[in-house]
Amino acid sequence: MKIFNLQCKQGHTFEGWFASAQACDDQHSQGLLECPLCSTLAHRIPTASYVISNAAAPPKQAVAPSHAPALGNNQLQALVREKIIEMARSLIEQSDYVGKDFPEEARRMHYQEVPERSIIGEATVQEAKALLDEGIDLIPLPQAVRAKGTLQ
Repeated sequence: MKIFNLQCKQGHTFEGWFASAQACDDQHSQGLLECPLCSTLAHRIPTASYVISNAAAPPKQAVAPSHAPALGNNQLQALVREKIIEMARSLIEQSDYVGKDFPEEARRMHYQEVPERSIIGEATVQEAKALLDEGIDLIPLPQAVRAKGTLQ
């Protein structure tokens, strides 16, 4: 596993984990390296490497200085909120809305009574806990996800 420092055109820096340097280069050439904050194309930036010897304490890894502009707390929260909403919208678009039948439909899929698919719906806290106790995975969504699977 290779870990590279990446940076987008907006100056955001982040880490990327790749099988090899070639895998990183291939993803970059295909336009697949996107910044998690602003979705612009990112590229590798110089990374200092290190070697762990048999010394008692391993050396500290040198880190390339970040040239990213400092984001204020409000700006960072706004970016994170925007990304969460974007992911929720994508989830909604790819899921079948089953409304209040969610607990029962999740059970039917878990016990292979119906084909598995991505669903979204409503459940009480008690119903959600019962599903989790049965080993049925679920992800609670923010209250911004309303009836009929729309994001408001």
